[in-house]
Amino acid sequence: MGHATRAMPAVLNSWKEIASYFGRGVRTVQRWERELRLPVHRIGRGRRSPVYALPTELNFWMTTVGLESLRAKVTPHTPVEKPQENLSVINRSHELVARSHELVRRVAEASVRQHYEMELLRKRLTNITARLL
Repeated sequence: MGHATRAMPAVLNSWKEIASYFGRGVRTVQRWERELRLPVHRIGRGRRSPVYALPTELNFWMTTVGLESLRAKVTPHTPVEKPQENLSVINRSHELVARSHELVRRVAEASVRQHYEMELLRKRLTNITARLL
């Protein structure tokens, strides 16, 4: 029995689909929207209006929100009981972690931008092809 490969959906059309995409419960992703600004779009107004989400935005959010929460936890501090030589190593490691987080954020942003530009090119190519035929 063969595996059917499933393509990534273009749009997730409900809380249930969004939760399934993350492998979490509906209430968890609703809390993420409320507390961590999960990029969910609403059709209409109000808390009970239908929602949808784009997987590319969700992937970008997952990449960057994790970094923000880590950044808050990994703030450089200088405990009194540590020897001075260890402080410089610890501070340098905090600095490197912050720089790597910034690089990951930039790569994620570039990836989303490239995906958007690819979609624009695909639409233009479809229009050109339709005019030639």
